[in-house]
Amino acid sequence: MLKIMICVNPNKDKELTNTKKLLDFIKSFNVCVLMSDIFKRPYFDNPPLSDTLLCGYEIEYVPEYVAFKKADICIVFGGDGTILKIAKKASQGGAYIIGMNMGRVGYLAELEIGEISLLENLLKVSSADEIETAENVFVDKRMMLKCEIVRGGNVVFTSLGLNEVVISKGAVSRMAGLNLKCDGKNIISYRADGIVISTPTGSTAYCMSAGGPIIDPCLDCICAVPVCPYMSLNNGAVVFSGSSVIEVEFKADKINEAFCTVDGKATKSIYDGDVVRITKAPTETKLLRLKDTDFYSRLNEKMNLANN
Repeated sequence: MLKIMICVNPNKDKELTNTKKLLDFIKSFNVCVLMSDIFKRPYFDNPPLSDTLLCGYEIEYVPEYVAFKKADICIVFGGDGTILKIAKKASQGGAYIIGMNMGRVGYLAELEIGEISLLENLLKVSSADEIETAENVFVDKRMMLKCEIVRGGNVVFTSLGLNEVVISKGAVSRMAGLNLKCDGKNIISYRADGIVISTPTGSTAYCMSAGGPIIDPCLDCICAVPVCPYMSLNNGAVVFSGSSVIEVEFKADKINEAFCTVDGKATKSIYDGDVVRITKAPTETKLLRLKDTDFYSRLNEKMNLANN
């Protein structure tokens, strides 16, 4: 039996309207529905949502970390930020992700809210082993980054990201000193507002905004783009092999502290001499597609949508 985890923020899906539409649609398929046990806890001063809005639905409520280990597929209600958050967790257990767009652009989301019926072919699958061979179901396997902060030779922070790692100066007006290395060799030293280290998936996010290239997600590479580098005639973007070990050393000059952020969420302070080491992660994000749309058509569609 296929195990489906539904990931939703009740503050975004008011009254769980769209979640209930999905649950009603799923009823006719032989699947097990998982949701976080947070829905069995009181909701602010109100009774648990499992006893109110979700009452009557056959749902297995388990701790989130258990759900991500058990799930075959995560159906995510939200925008790109929500999918990035889920990607880190789902990749650990190997679950596939399909997004239902509730954001502004929804570049990573496959379906719009009114397209729940397109899940039919996917929900007919009897086990996870059949997902990649199912009719009209496509899988995009996206590389992820592993980020480590090394201080005095010791790793003090580790995180995974699907889009990018950003080293930035924060809110101060002065620039940061950043030394970029690849496989132990010096590449370039920047004085800049920061630097973005991106996967091909993240190339259409902050990387693109910083003037970096758009990279086909089929490629196995890592892109480094400085943010507002001083005394540079171009953006200084460099694309490395996916097997490279990228290191960014922070040199305190005009500022004493900088920040390392992974996929816009996990932010840690870094100090003089700290090294942010970025490598290809051992896990990957598996995005499900139900529309036979190529990367460039999707890029054009979403970027035009964003500009309207």
